[in-house]
This record gives sequence, structure tokens and C-alpha cells, in this order.
Amino acid sequence: MKTDDYTNKQKSRDAEYEREYKAWINSLPPAERRQLEAQGLASPSLAKHGNGAAKGDAADSPLMREGDDPALMPEPEPQVDHDSPTNPEQTWDTVRRVLGEILCHHNARLTAECIAIVSGLNYTGASMTQIAAKHGITRAAVSKRCVELTELLGIRPSRAMRSLTARKRYRDARLKSTRSHEPNSATTHAQG
Repeated sequence: MKTDDYTNKQKSRDAEYEREYKAWINSLPPAERRQLEAQGLASPSLAKHGNGAAKGDAADSPLMREGDDPALMPEPEPQVDHDSPTNPEQTWDTVRRVLGEILCHHNARLTAECIAIVSGLNYTGASMTQIAAKHGITRAAVSKRCVELTELLGIRPSRAMRSLTARKRYRDARLKSTRSHEPNSATTHAQG
């Protein structure tokens, strides 16, 4: 394709875009037009340097700004629910149980990683499969340890874990599959 052909096509497309944009602006109610003008959006933005691309990233343009940059805003203060005060003794009881599990389990590192999964923290971002490989055990063993911890601490499974309903379905399916592979007792007696 010749450069002149591209340039002519781009100029034609730009002119069409400019006409349609102006028609759209004119079709808006006056209040919306004033709002767009205040934001610097009352006229189309066209690249005028010939290659059809805007200079730089469009997100950096002041025309794309809609309020303050959230990355530059200070972190909001954590919301504290003053209507339901925390029971300090209950908190310490939970901390004692967590520490007891870590200290008493023969593999404290595995327990700590499972607590991270159960709590939703999962500081390493490792999956149950990765944790299992790291400790030389099966993924099912990691999952079982996580389930034990949720029951001990009285918490619901985290997003990294299967829900209680899904676990029940898997268990039922596994039991059904196991039963279908067991020899029929009537057949066993007839053959013996």
C-alpha cells in the first residue's frame, strides 16, 4: 500500500469522524454539552501528525481525566463497626488455637501455609498443588489439612478452597464411583 493512499484514506476517515462527533455533540441537551465542554470533550480529538496514531498513551492525556487518580489518593481509613465490639477474649482464643496448631503439628510450615490459604491471605500466592509439591504430599492432603483448619477455627472456606457444597458433591461422586468398582457380594459368593 502506498503511503499516499493510506494518508488519503485516513484524512477521509478523520473528516467523517469529525462530522459525526460534531453532530452527536449538537444532538445533546445543553446541560450535557456544557459538561463535555468543561471536560474538554466538546470537539473530536484527531491525530494531526500524519500516521493516524495519537502521541503517547491516551490514558496520559488530560482529556481522559475523570476526577483524581486513585493511585495518588491516600488509603482510606479502615471501617470499624462500632455497633458490634470485638470480644478480646474470643480474639485471643482464636490466636491461641492458630498458634497451637502451628506449634503442635509435625510440619509447622505446611500448617502455616494452609492457614494462609484458609484465611484468604495466602501470602505466597501458591496454590494447593504447589504447596503439596513443595512438601512432598498430595494436593488432597493439603486440602484435607485446610478443611481441618476451617472446622477448628469455625470459618467458612476461603476463595482458594472448594465450597462446602462442592466438597459434598465430590465426596458423594467419589463414594458412588468406589461402590461401583466393588465386587458384588452375591457374585463373590457364587464364584467361591
